[in-house]
Amino acid sequence: MASRFLLVLMFLPAICIADVVEYEFDIDVIEMNITGQPITALAVGGQIPAPTIRAAVGDVLRATFHNRLAEATSVHWHGILLPGDQDGVPYLNTQPIGPGASHTFEFPITHAGTFWYHSHTNLQIQRGLYGAIVLEEGDAQEEFEERVALFSDWSDDRVESILRNLKASDDYYTFDRDNVQSWDRVIANGSEAVQSRVRASLSRMPPMDLADVGYDAFLVNGLPIAEIDDLAPGVERLMLRMINGSTSSYFDVEYASGPMTVIAADGQDIEPIEVQRLRISTAETYDVLLPITPGKAHELRATSIDGSGHSSLYIGEGERVMAPDVPRPNLFRMDHGAMTMNMDMNMDMDAQQAMPMLEANAEHEDHAMPNAAAASAMPVHDHGVHPAAATDMPDHEHGAQPANDSAGEHMDVIEHMTDYSALRSVRVTTLPAQQPWREIDISLTGNMERYVWSFDGKTAREFPQIMIRKGENVRFFLSNATMMHHPIHLHGHFFRVVNQHGERSPLKHTVNVPPMGSVVIEFDANEEEDWLFHCHNQFHMKTGMNRVVSYEETSLFTPEIDKLIQPSTRWFGIHEFHMMSAFADYEFSLSDERHEFRLEVDTDLDNTYELHAIYDYHFNRFASGFVGMESREHHHDKNHNIAIAGLNIMLPLLIDSEWRVNDHGKFRLQLQSEIQMTKRFVLDWRWNSDNEHRYGINYRLNNRWSLTVHTDTEYGDGVGVKFFY
Repeated sequence: MASRFLLVLMFLPAICIADVVEYEFDIDVIEMNITGQPITALAVGGQIPAPTIRAAVGDVLRATFHNRLAEATSVHWHGILLPGDQDGVPYLNTQPIGPGASHTFEFPITHAGTFWYHSHTNLQIQRGLYGAIVLEEGDAQEEFEERVALFSDWSDDRVESILRNLKASDDYYTFDRDNVQSWDRVIANGSEAVQSRVRASLSRMPPMDLADVGYDAFLVNGLPIAEIDDLAPGVERLMLRMINGSTSSYFDVEYASGPMTVIAADGQDIEPIEVQRLRISTAETYDVLLPITPGKAHELRATSIDGSGHSSLYIGEGERVMAPDVPRPNLFRMDHGAMTMNMDMNMDMDAQQAMPMLEANAEHEDHAMPNAAAASAMPVHDHGVHPAAATDMPDHEHGAQPANDSAGEHMDVIEHMTDYSALRSVRVTTLPAQQPWREIDISLTGNMERYVWSFDGKTAREFPQIMIRKGENVRFFLSNATMMHHPIHLHGHFFRVVNQHGERSPLKHTVNVPPMGSVVIEFDANEEEDWLFHCHNQFHMKTGMNRVVSYEETSLFTPEIDKLIQPSTRWFGIHEFHMMSAFADYEFSLSDERHEFRLEVDTDLDNTYELHAIYDYHFNRFASGFVGMESREHHHDKNHNIAIAGLNIMLPLLIDSEWRVNDHGKFRLQLQSEIQMTKRFVLDWRWNSDNEHRYGINYRLNNRWSLTVHTDTEYGDGVGVKFFY
């Protein structure tokens, strides 16, 4: 107690003389028109994105938000080290801002860098609640003129509808984005594409995609096309603070006037590297230096990773110079097994190569800074240009090895930076060697067909916490068992992304884990209480890829808080109709991440019907168990009801199988699947050991509606429509 009192006395004068930087904003509804259709959106201070908040190290930031909405909201300070009760996660560590209420955040600024703030309530980011934060060194001289580029994605759909569409059909937005991986396109891409698809289907992997949602537009600073045309005369280089404030999008960024010099990642300085094209994952930030040419307005283009669109930021005044088009990725030539993508297994290899160095560094205190704990936990920031040592820089798969620039000489350019192997901190980031280690394996898992995402096969509702102790070095081994990218974010900490630079591995707050790839991160457990750890793809987080990292001794997490932080929508209902000339088929399902209730009715509207009422428990994406009942009447045969139970198992070639037995002891096997022949033509079939079968050809008109032709052993032939909602 006495030591704490002395610390308060020591720091009280500094606190008292700190400058208080104050902001006050309303959070309210506004009307936006990005695509030509007026849409109601949410805004801070009447604008999207929200106003940029600026402060300096040593300041106290005081920000008051007045909620003018008819719903609760929140504000999270993404990437900033602050007291837990200021973090802004509703109920976990900060109370939500209720309708008509106000909340004031107040915390000291202890580090500089480029960060951002956003709502952590439901899917309000998608509706417009996000903005930039610029934290500067208190006594730093401005070396470059600087601006902010805040990238985001935009949909005219209601956010609740987007999530419901993802739940209803795994290819709902694939059709919109013309990314349907049909067999005609597979064959058109040659034998390697065919072999890759066959290998994937034999291992029960669906066709991969790079994005979940088909967006109507991509924005920079709130517009599809924006400008920075107010630079001071004679400016030769601009420092651009780039922020990916999107809901779920990754961007490949390229500048028309040649390579960008990257000097900071997630607000933390790195040895400068030159990059022609830079991938920025959801929620990451990068600071880059851009050359400015008098009389020219060069385009900075941010292209969605799936090639479905881009935003443009023109920098400078004069004739517009366009950035190169980014080729649309060819998904058919990406091997599902080997994942020969730009971001494939490099991180896994880098981590393995780095582990011996890491362990050696941990054993020798002379490799660490004098205050090792402070070095690894507190970010450092210095926007001067630092030379990069050629001997320590990696041979990058997508570009040449960066050269020593200590004499102002040329640095080789990375053509397309898609991983973290080239990032090298400006100083040692090793963790305190005297602290014990805790190592935790975390698998990133999911079910794209049912749109459920998880860690280690369990959603946050099923397994909410990861427990650690203060004073430990914590190492997470993150392995991605899915075919999607996942931007993983830890609140309240900076972590080392372990790469071949060993003691100079970079500090970050968000890291991309590529499909079927691995990343190793580690951090000093020097905080208290509870911090969110999640995928920053908001749709993945809201469907289960979420945990709370809790300090054992001081955690305030309770079952009541656990219930409060769960997404407001747990159950999703889906209706599907076949309206045929010979019969009608209606299916309804109501499901959460593990449980599903299904009702199916088939009838010829005359004298034949079948009714199935089923409860399913999903063990994983490949298997579920079910119980239920079946009632049927066929061609004036006596009506009978039976109880059924069994297993649903996905077989190789993506064939769904049902293994069931009824209360009379009779066994039945049923097989079915859909085959995407072209973008619009789909073949579906169903067969069972009772010698019943149905075959159909569907022509997709759009995401929801199809024309269909079917033949059925019970109902005969028919034509009609198929739709769902």
